[in-house]
Amino acid sequence: MLRQPADRPAASTLRLSPFVGMRYNSEAVPDVGEVTSPPYDVMDRSMIESLLNGHPKNIVRLILPRLVAEPMTGEDPYRRAAKLLARWRADQILVTGETPALYVYEYGDTLHSVCGLVGALELRDYSERVVLPHEDVIEGIVADRLAMLTAQGANLEPIMLVYDGGGEITEVLARARARPPLVDVNAADQTFHRLWALSETADLRRLADHLRPRQALIADGHHRYAAFLRNRDEHHAAGEKSGPWNAGLALLIDQSQCPLQVGPIHRTISDLAFPELLSAASRASGLEVGAEVALNGATPHPPDRRGSFVVTEGKVQRALTYADEACGTMSAAAVLHDVLLPALGVTEDRLNYYHTVDQALTAAHQQAGVAVLMQPAATAEVMSVAQAGLMMPRKSTSFGPKPRMGLIMRHFHDNCR
Repeated sequence: MLRQPADRPAASTLRLSPFVGMRYNSEAVPDVGEVTSPPYDVMDRSMIESLLNGHPKNIVRLILPRLVAEPMTGEDPYRRAAKLLARWRADQILVTGETPALYVYEYGDTLHSVCGLVGALELRDYSERVVLPHEDVIEGIVADRLAMLTAQGANLEPIMLVYDGGGEITEVLARARARPPLVDVNAADQTFHRLWALSETADLRRLADHLRPRQALIADGHHRYAAFLRNRDEHHAAGEKSGPWNAGLALLIDQSQCPLQVGPIHRTISDLAFPELLSAASRASGLEVGAEVALNGATPHPPDRRGSFVVTEGKVQRALTYADEACGTMSAAAVLHDVLLPALGVTEDRLNYYHTVDQALTAAHQQAGVAVLMQPAATAEVMSVAQAGLMMPRKSTSFGPKPRMGLIMRHFHDNCR
């Protein structure tokens, strides 16, 4: 679990504040489940098309404006999405609450569920050691999220953070969940999602006192948090020191009570012949190339050995393992980024990232490339990296289950007062 480092400034505190929430109007959209989506970065093209075709008001139209096909007007996609957001607000498709609140959010499936708090997270620079990252970011993705944020003036997607709360606020969450939920939906992916508003003064004070001495690890949303910080800094540079840009929408989960699972994020390397990869791997210092395994239609899978990953073009697979005893603790992602890619002379702009094996295999075929199937990082490894102030390679982890987008949002205009 997260421990407080000795050098953490005493003045640094974790603050999750109530906010005026924006959500779909159930009178205009009777089945809110139809207009929600997974996080933007786990969807492939077919998932996006299915959501767009399923309902004309799906949140994907706002959170992935570059990928929504529209008539060729030449209009900036972020500006177009901002206009659509304004129209949905004016038409009461999206409505706002009257009272600032934190939101208790419970979600999951028949096998695994989690419960946390959604609120306006006070933004902190990484150097303050309050909000801890563990992965590097990709500049183009940060720019995309920032363009969306600045055009729309809204947080449409909560980032997800975990912390060690020792279960101290379980009773507060349980009392909220004993009431009828504000939102109760079932999504197309067979997950359930329930939301309760929490605005009682005594409860909010207790939650604030509970969170104040904590640290939180970014489990999902490094690029969004980086965009939050840049947007805040741009406002500060313009002399706008106080405003809703000093916070970002976040889901905070007590890992001691609702442990998240960590899955892998697979890669493809585009425009790369399989023999060329194997040749470079055999020359790389400390890298062992395993025996060829014919797939014969079977789905490939990574080996269990730490620091290993599988490369495949869909017909055969080979395991690559870093065998240097001096660096025996390297994760599979670190071996790929620090050992194999330099041996190939490949830059990271030829990498693409996928959350399922099938997505990676399909993309590798389309890109005339190779799929790289990763192991999940251990939770303890992620924690230790973050506490040490270090970074894992970008897209090293996939914490889950993930929240659904479109259930509760935060518009800057509603939170200026």
